[in-house]
Amino acid sequence: MKRLSLLLLIAGLSVGCTSNLPEGFDTTGKVGGFGAAGGATDLDTRPSGFDAMAAAIRAGNIPPEAILTTVYFDFDRYTVGGAERGKLDAISGRARSTKIIVAGYTDHFGTEEYNLALSDRRAQSVREYLVGLGCANASIEIIALGEQQADKNAAGRQSGAKDRKAIVVDVNYSGAIRQPVSAPAPAPATGGAPAPVTAL
Repeated sequence: MKRLSLLLLIAGLSVGCTSNLPEGFDTTGKVGGFGAAGGATDLDTRPSGFDAMAAAIRAGNIPPEAILTTVYFDFDRYTVGGAERGKLDAISGRARSTKIIVAGYTDHFGTEEYNLALSDRRAQSVREYLVGLGCANASIEIIALGEQQADKNAAGRQSGAKDRKAIVVDVNYSGAIRQPVSAPAPAPATGGAPAPVTAL
Protein backbone atom coordinates (compact mmCIF):
# COMPACT_ATOMS: atom_id res chain seq x y z
CA MET A 1 0.00 0.00 0.00
CA LYS A 2 2.84 2.37 0.89
CA ARG A 3 4.49 1.57 -2.43
CA LEU A 4 1.28 2.45 -4.37
CA SER A 5 0.89 5.70 -2.44
CA LEU A 6 4.50 6.60 -3.16
CA LEU A 7 4.02 5.92 -6.88
CA LEU A 8 0.87 8.04 -6.95
CA LEU A 9 2.67 10.87 -5.15
CA ILE A 10 5.56 10.79 -7.64
CA ALA A 11 3.11 10.72 -10.59
CA GLY A 12 1.22 13.69 -9.16
CA LEU A 13 4.37 15.70 -8.68
CA SER A 14 5.64 14.97 -12.18
CA VAL A 15 2.34 16.10 -13.72
CA GLY A 16 2.48 19.32 -11.74
CA CYS A 17 5.97 20.20 -12.96
CA THR A 18 6.29 22.39 -16.01
CA SER A 19 8.86 21.94 -18.73
CA ASN A 20 11.25 24.68 -19.70
CA LEU A 21 9.68 26.62 -22.56
CA PRO A 22 11.74 28.60 -25.05
CA GLU A 23 12.34 32.20 -24.04
CA GLY A 24 9.61 34.46 -25.45
CA PHE A 25 7.19 31.56 -26.06
CA ASP A 26 3.61 32.86 -26.12
CA THR A 27 1.44 30.72 -23.84
CA THR A 28 -1.70 32.83 -24.24
CA GLY A 29 -2.98 30.92 -27.26
CA LYS A 30 -3.45 34.16 -29.19
CA VAL A 31 -0.37 34.23 -31.39
CA GLY A 32 -2.13 33.87 -34.71
CA GLY A 33 -5.59 35.12 -33.85
CA PHE A 34 -7.30 31.74 -34.17
CA GLY A 35 -7.77 30.97 -30.47
CA ALA A 36 -10.92 29.91 -28.66
CA ALA A 37 -13.12 32.21 -30.68
CA GLY A 38 -12.11 30.34 -33.81
CA GLY A 39 -12.91 27.02 -32.20
CA ALA A 40 -9.39 25.62 -32.61
CA THR A 41 -6.32 25.43 -30.46
CA ASP A 42 -3.82 27.99 -31.68
CA LEU A 43 -0.22 26.95 -32.05
CA ASP A 44 0.39 29.35 -34.93
CA THR A 45 3.84 30.86 -34.48
CA ARG A 46 3.64 33.18 -37.47
CA PRO A 47 5.37 36.51 -36.83
CA SER A 48 3.14 39.57 -36.54
CA GLY A 49 2.03 41.22 -39.74
CA PHE A 50 0.94 38.07 -41.59
CA ASP A 51 -2.47 37.53 -39.95
CA ALA A 52 -4.84 39.63 -42.08
CA MET A 53 -3.54 38.28 -45.38
CA ALA A 54 -3.39 34.72 -44.04
CA ALA A 55 -7.07 34.98 -43.07
CA ALA A 56 -7.94 36.32 -46.54
CA ILE A 57 -6.08 33.43 -48.19
CA ARG A 58 -7.84 30.85 -46.04
CA ALA A 59 -11.19 32.44 -46.93
CA GLY A 60 -10.37 32.32 -50.66
CA ASN A 61 -10.46 36.11 -50.74
CA ILE A 62 -7.02 37.16 -51.96
CA PRO A 63 -6.99 40.66 -53.49
CA PRO A 64 -5.83 40.13 -57.12
CA GLU A 65 -3.40 43.06 -56.79
CA ALA A 66 -1.64 41.31 -53.88
CA ILE A 67 -0.79 38.22 -55.97
CA LEU A 68 2.80 38.42 -57.20
CA THR A 69 2.56 35.24 -59.26
CA THR A 70 0.95 31.81 -59.51
CA VAL A 71 3.12 28.75 -60.04
CA TYR A 72 1.48 25.63 -61.51
CA PHE A 73 2.53 22.03 -60.95
CA ASP A 74 2.21 18.77 -62.83
CA PHE A 75 -0.16 16.11 -61.53
CA ASP A 76 1.09 14.65 -58.23
CA ARG A 77 4.30 16.75 -58.38
CA TYR A 78 5.71 19.42 -56.10
CA THR A 79 8.97 20.51 -57.69
CA VAL A 80 8.96 23.85 -59.48
CA GLY A 81 9.13 23.06 -63.19
CA GLY A 82 11.49 24.79 -65.60
CA ALA A 83 8.72 26.80 -67.29
CA GLU A 84 7.45 28.06 -63.92
CA ARG A 85 10.85 29.13 -62.57
CA GLY A 86 10.85 32.17 -64.86
CA LYS A 87 7.77 33.48 -63.01
CA LEU A 88 9.64 33.35 -59.70
CA ASP A 89 12.77 34.85 -61.25
CA ALA A 90 10.65 37.76 -62.51
CA ILE A 91 9.21 38.61 -59.07
CA SER A 92 12.34 37.93 -57.00
CA GLY A 93 13.27 41.63 -56.70
CA ARG A 94 9.88 42.56 -55.28
CA ALA A 95 9.75 39.41 -53.13
CA ARG A 96 13.09 40.32 -51.53
CA SER A 97 11.70 43.68 -50.40
CA THR A 98 8.47 42.51 -48.75
CA LYS A 99 6.89 39.80 -46.63
CA ILE A 100 5.16 37.09 -48.60
CA ILE A 101 2.91 34.12 -48.04
CA VAL A 102 3.11 31.14 -50.38
CA ALA A 103 -0.20 29.26 -50.40
CA GLY A 104 -0.15 25.71 -51.74
CA TYR A 105 -3.17 24.02 -53.35
CA THR A 106 -4.11 20.73 -55.00
CA ASP A 107 -6.90 19.34 -57.13
CA HIS A 108 -9.51 17.14 -55.45
CA PHE A 109 -8.11 13.80 -56.62
CA GLY A 110 -6.62 11.70 -53.80
CA THR A 111 -7.30 11.67 -50.08
CA GLU A 112 -7.68 14.87 -48.10
CA GLU A 113 -4.61 14.05 -45.98
CA TYR A 114 -2.44 13.31 -49.00
CA ASN A 115 -3.52 16.51 -50.73
CA LEU A 116 -2.82 18.60 -47.64
CA ALA A 117 0.72 17.20 -47.46
CA LEU A 118 1.21 17.70 -51.22
CA SER A 119 0.07 21.33 -51.03
CA ASP A 120 2.52 21.89 -48.17
CA ARG A 121 5.36 20.46 -50.28
CA ARG A 122 4.40 22.72 -53.18
CA ALA A 123 4.48 25.80 -50.99
CA GLN A 124 7.78 24.69 -49.43
CA SER A 125 9.27 24.13 -52.88
CA VAL A 126 8.38 27.66 -53.98
CA ARG A 127 9.75 29.10 -50.73
CA GLU A 128 13.04 27.22 -51.17
CA TYR A 129 13.37 28.49 -54.73
CA LEU A 130 12.75 32.09 -53.61
CA VAL A 131 15.27 31.75 -50.77
CA GLY A 132 17.74 30.53 -53.39
CA LEU A 133 17.09 33.79 -55.26
CA GLY A 134 18.04 35.83 -52.19
CA CYS A 135 14.71 36.22 -50.37
CA ALA A 136 14.89 36.06 -46.57
CA ASN A 137 13.49 32.80 -45.23
CA ALA A 138 12.04 34.68 -42.22
CA SER A 139 10.00 36.90 -44.58
CA ILE A 140 8.25 33.97 -46.25
CA GLU A 141 5.43 32.03 -44.61
CA ILE A 142 3.57 29.11 -46.12
CA ILE A 143 -0.03 27.96 -45.92
CA ALA A 144 -1.11 24.50 -47.09
CA LEU A 145 -4.74 24.41 -48.18
CA GLY A 146 -4.85 21.06 -49.95
CA GLU A 147 -8.07 20.57 -51.87
CA GLN A 148 -10.15 22.97 -49.74
CA GLN A 149 -10.69 25.43 -52.60
CA ALA A 150 -10.47 22.97 -55.50
CA ASP A 151 -13.13 22.61 -58.20
CA LYS A 152 -14.98 19.49 -57.06
CA ASN A 153 -16.61 19.18 -60.50
CA ALA A 154 -13.27 18.62 -62.24
CA ALA A 155 -13.67 15.27 -63.98
CA GLY A 156 -10.07 14.51 -64.94
CA ARG A 157 -6.45 15.52 -64.66
CA GLN A 158 -6.71 18.24 -67.31
CA SER A 159 -9.75 19.93 -65.78
CA GLY A 160 -8.11 19.94 -62.34
CA ALA A 161 -4.84 21.50 -63.60
CA LYS A 162 -5.84 25.02 -62.52
CA ASP A 163 -6.00 23.84 -58.89
CA ARG A 164 -2.47 22.38 -58.80
CA LYS A 165 -0.67 25.57 -57.82
CA ALA A 166 1.10 27.76 -55.31
CA ILE A 167 0.18 31.43 -55.09
CA VAL A 168 2.79 33.97 -53.97
CA VAL A 169 1.06 36.80 -52.09
CA ASP A 170 2.47 40.16 -50.97
CA VAL A 171 1.61 40.49 -47.28
CA ASN A 172 2.37 44.23 -47.36
CA TYR A 173 -0.27 44.90 -49.99
CA SER A 174 -1.79 48.17 -48.84
CA GLY A 175 -5.21 48.05 -50.51
CA ALA A 176 -8.42 46.90 -48.92
CA ILE A 177 -9.07 43.23 -48.35
CA ARG A 178 -12.73 42.86 -49.12
CA GLN A 179 -14.84 40.48 -47.11
CA PRO A 180 -16.49 37.79 -49.23
CA VAL A 181 -20.08 38.62 -50.09
CA SER A 182 -22.48 35.77 -49.50
CA ALA A 183 -25.22 35.28 -52.06
CA PRO A 184 -28.71 36.14 -50.85
CA ALA A 185 -30.82 33.15 -49.88
CA PRO A 186 -33.39 32.17 -52.52
CA ALA A 187 -36.98 33.10 -51.76
CA PRO A 188 -38.96 30.18 -50.39
CA ALA A 189 -41.30 28.50 -52.86
CA THR A 190 -44.91 29.30 -52.06
CA GLY A 191 -46.53 27.03 -54.58
CA GLY A 192 -49.21 28.18 -56.98
CA ALA A 193 -49.03 30.95 -59.57
CA PRO A 194 -46.68 33.89 -59.13
CA ALA A 195 -48.18 37.16 -57.95
CA PRO A 196 -49.15 39.51 -60.79
CA VAL A 197 -46.81 42.40 -61.55
CA THR A 198 -48.46 45.80 -61.22
CA ALA A 199 -47.36 48.47 -63.71
CA LEU A 200 -46.57 51.85 -62.18
